[in-house]
Amino acid sequence: MKSNSLFLTLFLSILTLISTSKANNNNIELNKNDLTSSSSFQESLDINILPRDYMLSSFNFKLQSDDIIPSTSSSSLDTNDNLFTFRKYNGFPKNIEPLLNSANVKTLFLKFTRGHWDSHKWGKLPKNGFSSGGSGVELWSLIEAKDKTQAMDNWSILMSQLSGMFCSSFNFINLEKITFPKDINSYITGKIVVDTLPPLTNGNSYFLMRGSLANEPICTENLSPFLKFLPTKGKVGLASLLDGHILFDSYWNSMSIDLNTVCDFDSERCHYDMEIDINFMINIPKSLARNKRPTPKPVPAEELQCDTSKKFTEWECFPLPDKKEYSFFISEIFGNSIKDRSRLNLLSKSNIRVLGIDNDYWNTAIKVNDELLGTANNQYELNSEAKSEYDLYISTTDNSKLDSNLLKANQPPLYVSRSLTGNSQDKGGLRVTFTNPSETRDVTIKYYETLPWFMRLYVSSLKISSSDENLSDSDLENLITDRFISLSEIRSKPLHLEYTIIIPKGTTLTLQFDLEKPLLNYEEYPPDANHGFEIESALVVVLDKYFNNKNYFIRTPTLLLSLATPDFSMPYNVITITSTLMAFCFGLIFNLLTKRVVTVQDSKHLVTDKPLVRIIKKLKSKFKV
Repeated sequence: MKSNSLFLTLFLSILTLISTSKANNNNIELNKNDLTSSSSFQESLDINILPRDYMLSSFNFKLQSDDIIPSTSSSSLDTNDNLFTFRKYNGFPKNIEPLLNSANVKTLFLKFTRGHWDSHKWGKLPKNGFSSGGSGVELWSLIEAKDKTQAMDNWSILMSQLSGMFCSSFNFINLEKITFPKDINSYITGKIVVDTLPPLTNGNSYFLMRGSLANEPICTENLSPFLKFLPTKGKVGLASLLDGHILFDSYWNSMSIDLNTVCDFDSERCHYDMEIDINFMINIPKSLARNKRPTPKPVPAEELQCDTSKKFTEWECFPLPDKKEYSFFISEIFGNSIKDRSRLNLLSKSNIRVLGIDNDYWNTAIKVNDELLGTANNQYELNSEAKSEYDLYISTTDNSKLDSNLLKANQPPLYVSRSLTGNSQDKGGLRVTFTNPSETRDVTIKYYETLPWFMRLYVSSLKISSSDENLSDSDLENLITDRFISLSEIRSKPLHLEYTIIIPKGTTLTLQFDLEKPLLNYEEYPPDANHGFEIESALVVVLDKYFNNKNYFIRTPTLLLSLATPDFSMPYNVITITSTLMAFCFGLIFNLLTKRVVTVQDSKHLVTDKPLVRIIKKLKSKFKV
């Protein structure tokens, strides 16, 4: 017993010496608060029932790291290059801190989106559109650097890191696709608080940079990195519902990561805030039918519902409209139930809300193991202390009865469309249309456009038209209150436009530009050149005081630009013909060089003089009777 006690005392003494040494080296005086964890994890799920049986599922995960303490004394906060160090992680992903520090990144907004949001059917985008990008991959980053050159170098480092972390081609977001937004506050309102950013060091500046890949291909592995960032790893809690096959088989889906470095200079502490949003849109009856019959098959005769008021025989049937009443568990749509609850979110419980329904016609409940529990407000917490399995139940007697107040508030403030005009191979046009559905107020927008250098847009060719015939040409020109234009440079820089525009109430405003389509070098065409070039979405930000200073973000659909392409089969035809002629000439010359030309008589003599022929003749003469 004495030896064990002596060993324990010696071990504790060594630990005390090590911790004291580290504190002295970093000039940090640890107090009792340093021994407690400040990290947190929260998760929630909102299921929004929309008209025509559409359902929007919105997963939200919030992570906060432990405090990042200064690596030197507080007096050196403004001069130390290596400003912060981690003490512990406690569920926060370990690869985030090296990712940000390697490129000196303070804020990172990453968005994976697939499909187009139909605002006429579904209304406003979740989270006012900030968490979703255009179809493809979109990246915004706030980088600390001395100048733009160093910022570009840091961007390249960041792209290399992200390429290894995600299943996407981030390394293709190069100089030809990067822009520096001018009006920073319009694009990051509410997401970056300047007063809480780390202090700049060595006279550096902050650079907000943006890049994207239009219609970047996706696979089920795109979901895996997002789940790995979570402390639950997608095994328990709400994340256990997520399945890549269901997610990417939806009408529209979006995955985003928001990373911020937040500092409190009174306590000389900083931490990382990380928010992950996963949203996707499905149709309830179609999803239920697909899960019931994964392989498409005709509906059995006993399940057919025919309209008997019309012609009805054994071979003809007019199907009735879909049923107004149905019921389902979310496990029938997601393919999984909720495996237990997350026990890492200490500050709050895992929450599930069902939104947009009329309680007179809809009913919800949560199934805990084998027991169904309901609430009046359709909100549920996963709070069972024992290990449990959860499943959400939703039923309706009339699927057309929804919350009218919520539907009215869900109307988008603006409709936007963008298209290419003209059918020539060397010239064309770009048309952007903005429609303000409100009959009571004007809206002010930011129109943000990034076009590749080979899409040569003539900015001076801008033509403005409106559905309001009372607006004169001068009035239309005055609707554009601010312009920022950064011209493209061949093979090194895209065209960057930022227009501030006022859209009058109940009016449709159209902008139209002329553009030129140049010929590219042979190696600059994509593998499938005749398919065309994917042009990234334009960004429209609605700036309006009616949204409580929360801007609304809209992405237009991507464009497919067709350029004049050479006949790529000609080089292969030339190679084939050349190879055939070379083989023919080589064979002819080779035969001439390796064979002798003789007469018929000489050839007979040569044949008879062969040793084998002489031996055969001798044998015949010897045995001749």
